Amino acid sequence: MKRVILTDSTADIPEFIARDLGIEVLPVNVILDGKTYKDGVDINITDFYENYEKYKSMSTEAIPYQDYALKFMQLTSQCEELLIVHCSDALSDNYKTALKVSKEFSAHKCKVEIIDSRSCSMGFGVAVIDAAKAFKAGKEFGSVVYNLNRVLARTTSYLAIPTLKYLRKRKKIGGFKSLLGMTLGAKPVLGFEDGKLEVKTRLFGKQPNMILSMLDIIKEEIGTHPINLAIAHGRNTEVVNSLMGVFEENFDCRDIFRTYFGPSIGLNAGPEVVGVMYYFHEK
Repeated sequence: MKRVILTDSTADIPEFIARDLGIEVLPVNVILDGKTYKDGVDINITDFYENYEKYKSMSTEAIPYQDYALKFMQLTSQCEELLIVHCSDALSDNYKTALKVSKEFSAHKCKVEIIDSRSCSMGFGVAVIDAAKAFKAGKEFGSVVYNLNRVLARTTSYLAIPTLKYLRKRKKIGGFKSLLGMTLGAKPVLGFEDGKLEVKTRLFGKQPNMILSMLDIIKEEIGTHPINLAIAHGRNTEVVNSLMGVFEENFDCRDIFRTYFGPSIGLNAGPEVVGVMYYFHEK
């Protein structure tokens, strides 16, 4: 039986992991100074961050309908089971496109399940990876879907923004207007609420690693549960090793993933963004 998980590039799943687990990734479009690139295909993420200040205009677009329809028809003709998981419907039209394509191209025998993750980046990428591993282990389709939804419900994301310099230019963040009157010393921490990127808290002063300054909050949330952890970053890679070390020292980390935030997060949160996303296992 052939079964596949399809997602989009906003999941920020490292390429080698997607390849090893057979995860199909459809790229969103990234528009830089009027030129369109396919995320992760014809734009290199390190080049994106290195040239960040040179771009006069930056935006992203959902997966084009025709690209989605072609991939959907290909997979449903080859597979018996297809699990589709996308970035939050509040942030992207990919989920809507999936529903439309599935409805219009329904003449197939493939079992299809489409899920709105209500998150972005590895906030749902960790759940997709978990589900892909379950498929490989031969888990029943319904069980994989059920557990994926449970993982999504138990996943927390914190995105630390060291400066408002770039954040001030963006409008896809709840609570954004409340930051405009604050000084540049304010350091917002974002998270997902009902599928939307919201300001969760504000930190002040000099915090070289904002996530670590929240360690007590994170400890209270996780307790003694084992976790799967993802650490995502823009061009600020210096804090990653220290973050990994602190989490390994303080928590029972069963899996740790390191990845870049793709342009979908990077152009809205700025190139210095650093985030942790984790879900806890039941004991």
